[in-house]
Amino acid sequence: MKVSDLRDAEIARLDQLLASLDDPVDIDAAVHETRKGMKRLRAHLRLTKDAIDPGVYRSEDAELRAIGRLLAPARDAFVLGLTLETLESSEGWGPAAELIARQHREAVDELLAEPIKEVRHRLGDARERWPNLEEVGQVAMTAGLTRTYERGRAERQVAASTGQAKDFHNWRKRVKYLRYQLEAIGAGEAPIADFTDLGERLGLEHDHTVFIDFCDDHIDLLPDRRDRYVLIDRAERRRDELRAAALGTDAYAEEPAGFVGSVVG
Repeated sequence: MKVSDLRDAEIARLDQLLASLDDPVDIDAAVHETRKGMKRLRAHLRLTKDAIDPGVYRSEDAELRAIGRLLAPARDAFVLGLTLETLESSEGWGPAAELIARQHREAVDELLAEPIKEVRHRLGDARERWPNLEEVGQVAMTAGLTRTYERGRAERQVAASTGQAKDFHNWRKRVKYLRYQLEAIGAGEAPIADFTDLGERLGLEHDHTVFIDFCDDHIDLLPDRRDRYVLIDRAERRRDELRAAALGTDAYAEEPAGFVGSVVG
């Protein structure tokens, strides 16, 4: 992809995100797509980092992160319901479903009351400021891609070693950045598919972690304590399966130089 094409694509993406948040028909879908868009934009900042003023890079990256966080409560509340549906729900889990549905409604109402206006305003400002990428060359983008791959490879090792949720979360972010960068440079279908699948596994792992934390924070989630223990146990076992599947892939098997050389034309 030419650098000018990359800039045009990102401006168009910002326009799409703004449109999706303007009286959305499906607020959950709009929130999800906007948060994905924030990650994609941040991935592209990292891809072109060496050709952007350091101060501009830091401020724009921080702003995109802040915008995404305004949407996080509504997204997390929605994910709780999706995760519960995958855990072979029993009739005794009705109160949990009701609590989760209520929290989701409250999170969406709170978002629509004020934060979504701030999100639209700040996205609009980001569009006007979006860094000029005209001077970015292949050397800079290759360096950005290499850096993202190296960091993801290192964080995979940390997650495998510690088994901590925060380390899997950090690894997940790098996987997603790499996927979006591979798409931006027009890499082949195989590496894009590999990191898309890995990112989805780690995304589900994160969803289950959010769900488990929610259950831990709500001791009275279910009237029967045994039901609560069964619910958490199922979520933890599914999360462990997702972690094992993610760590069992061949992603990051190549050395950075070999991988980047194989995907950069």
